[in-house]
Amino acid sequence: MRNVTAALAEGPDFFDRIKEMNNFWRDLETDNLLLLAPRRVGKTALMHKMAANAGAYGFNIIFVDVSDCSSEMHFMQRLYEAICDADVDDNLWNDLKDSWLGKTVKRVRKIGGAGFSLEFDADGAARTRLSEELADTLSRLEGAWLIQVDELPVFVLKLLNQDASAGRARVREFLYWMRRLRLQYTGVRWMLAGSIGLDTVAARLNIADAINDLHIVTLGAFDEPTTDALLQALATEHRVDLKGIVRRHIVSRIGWTAPYYVQLVFHELRSIEGAVTEADVDRAIEDLLSPYHRNAFDYWRQRLPDELGQTHADNAVILLDQCCRAPEGAMRFTLNLALARTIGDARIRAEETRYLLAVLQNDGYIVHEGDRLLFRSPLLREYWLRTVAPQE
Repeated sequence: MRNVTAALAEGPDFFDRIKEMNNFWRDLETDNLLLLAPRRVGKTALMHKMAANAGAYGFNIIFVDVSDCSSEMHFMQRLYEAICDADVDDNLWNDLKDSWLGKTVKRVRKIGGAGFSLEFDADGAARTRLSEELADTLSRLEGAWLIQVDELPVFVLKLLNQDASAGRARVREFLYWMRRLRLQYTGVRWMLAGSIGLDTVAARLNIADAINDLHIVTLGAFDEPTTDALLQALATEHRVDLKGIVRRHIVSRIGWTAPYYVQLVFHELRSIEGAVTEADVDRAIEDLLSPYHRNAFDYWRQRLPDELGQTHADNAVILLDQCCRAPEGAMRFTLNLALARTIGDARIRAEETRYLLAVLQNDGYIVHEGDRLLFRSPLLREYWLRTVAPQE
């Protein structure tokens, strides 16, 4: 088992999640799924693991990441390519070449005998016609299929933020179109996933019924026994003397034990000769919070404008600045008041606060405890306090 800190944890590097995957496979017998998972908990790695095991559960698999899609046409093109890549039957290939799509694209290329690439002419293809071709392809898939769509909410928010006047209408049309696909082709199961809650976005746009056919499931950080087991497995594999009291100290210091941060802390301890001490753990964490390792945490700040648009992102940063001031976080009233600097209208400010707090909770930044909102990860809170928040 390798100590993975950057790449996806796949194959023998993937750890546990047996209970979660069993539950998801059981749910997929009857339902389409919306997987909500904060960043850094291993959502994509879990989806890849399920894809690798799909045959044992009677499913053919299609996986597509749409985080970089910029338009509805781009999304449909990406999904169509993924479907064609998954079914390389020559009959499908011949049908594709003879179809409207085959005649419209600039190039329909079978890559290495095993994949498809579609490139549209400069004048484009009609979106509705491509939608029809996609639907027709779904109808011709034989057997049980699972289509995994990763980072769908990121794409949906791009649509929303691209065009202030038409963004809401585009998102509504797109989500209802996807719902029609899910309901029409019952031989296909869907697993839609993202760190941002699609349910939150749909509720904000008053179109919750566009996703009401999806069964919501969640993926969180490891619990303490699983984290301890992971640390033991890593210590054994890499011959690191990591005693129980030190493993418990690691769990305590990390706080929110997402697999990424457990792997990251262990990586800092690997080079220590002899038994690792609690002081070693404290030094390792202090080193992780230094500017030298800023990429381990600054990703959280960098993604906000891409996902929310600059205006919402600026407001989200204001809320996070308030939450990081104390370990116990801040009250909602205080957070609402903090946005008064940028939003004068009380009603609009309350709506913005409600929306952003929901997004930040779904995305793993903060958690609601009692009447306060605080950083979910003590490590991220410390980084934000030192590096992002204005100094008082």
